[in-house]
Amino acid sequence: MVERIVTSTKDKDYNQISLKTLQILQTWFSSSFPIGSYSYSHGIEAMINDKIILRSSDVLDFIEGSIFHGTCKNDFILIKLTYEGLDLNDFSLALSASKERKLETQYLGNAFRKVLGESWGFELPKDTSFPIGIAKAGINFNIPLYQLSLFYMQSFVSNLINICVKHIPLGQKTGQDCILKSMTMIEKFMEKANDYTIEDIGSVTYFSDLYSIKHENLITRVYST
Repeated sequence: MVERIVTSTKDKDYNQISLKTLQILQTWFSSSFPIGSYSYSHGIEAMINDKIILRSSDVLDFIEGSIFHGTCKNDFILIKLTYEGLDLNDFSLALSASKERKLETQYLGNAFRKVLGESWGFELPKDTSFPIGIAKAGINFNIPLYQLSLFYMQSFVSNLINICVKHIPLGQKTGQDCILKSMTMIEKFMEKANDYTIEDIGSVTYFSDLYSIKHENLITRVYST
């Protein structure tokens, strides 16, 4: 039986998630899923090197900005609009604040595309940005929007926190504290997320955007972005 695809975060069916859906989401957003997300710092490496991010409060400020005013918010809107039937891949790539941000979303998208095509039997166009690829795959496999967005955002945030744990270094316990606090932020974001439209796309995370540019010129670096 084909499940009805849920395209609204307010749909009451979001509480009735199937075991199959959980298995798919756990697999796609696992650290063992071979897309290389651990290689990208989203500019955080440059901010750590310049001592902009030094402690857990700095990390949480960065995460909060991304969720409510930056990449996380924009990616959610792109995923939501893709579920509603819009084709926004070119627009998604054009939103990149720097060369490295564009490479990041393209490389992650192409890696995701490769695995889906070779192992899952679902083909995506080349150079599909990561959030658009995730959304199209979610639609194909009947994953409700709410769950897909939740897993996507938590995976995005957790990866950035893990970079801080290793690169500051922040410490494993402090990293888990940050992840728990980020879950509360995402929950708060999701409460009004269904009201977002294409008019709400935009970023005011200036430090994040500028340091994604600065990272391009780092002489010594661990991460690709």
